[in-house]
Amino acid sequence: MTLQSSGAISLANVQTEFGGANPISMSEYYAGGTYVPSGTTGVNGAVPTSGAISVSKFYGTTAELVTITDEFITSTRVASGTAVSAYVLKATGDINQIVNTDTTDIGDWITPKSSASNFECYATLSSGTLSSGTTGSWLALTSERSWTRNRSTTGTSTAVIVVEIRKVGTSTVLDTATITLEANWEP
Repeated sequence: MTLQSSGAISLANVQTEFGGANPISMSEYYAGGTYVPSGTTGVNGAVPTSGAISVSKFYGTTAELVTITDEFITSTRVASGTAVSAYVLKATGDINQIVNTDTTDIGDWITPKSSASNFECYATLSSGTLSSGTTGSWLALTSERSWTRNRSTTGTSTAVIVVEIRKVGTSTVLDTATITLEANWEP
């Protein structure tokens, strides 16, 4: 839950949002520390990583941090099978890439991951054609969401999607990434 944007705010409010130990100490709440994710920003700018810190820096902040980055996922198959490249946002908060039959965890899209069910994603096809995956509507991240580009004949197939994530019930996009999926099949 996001802290208020104005009015009275206390260390207890900050502790309720971000967690922490008693007695409460401001030094627990530097961005990038134990309780406050790196890059946490509120209505008064970024929460500092060191030095002077004021409780007013926490107006409009939240303990949830969404982070997705541009990805280029490519696969190659030779002589048999299907080349598969996929991008997956998991309901557990993980991001996976699939290259043919290998799945790799490439990070977390939400911190803390326990907040994943509060978010939804939207994918826009920028170019190419997807083999599978939903575009053009907001999808709850209470379920795994994936986008795939396959190829089973000679050549290369590419799809580029733009993925956005926002909190359910809001219109503010918290992060956006361009995902390129490329599948190569060689004789």
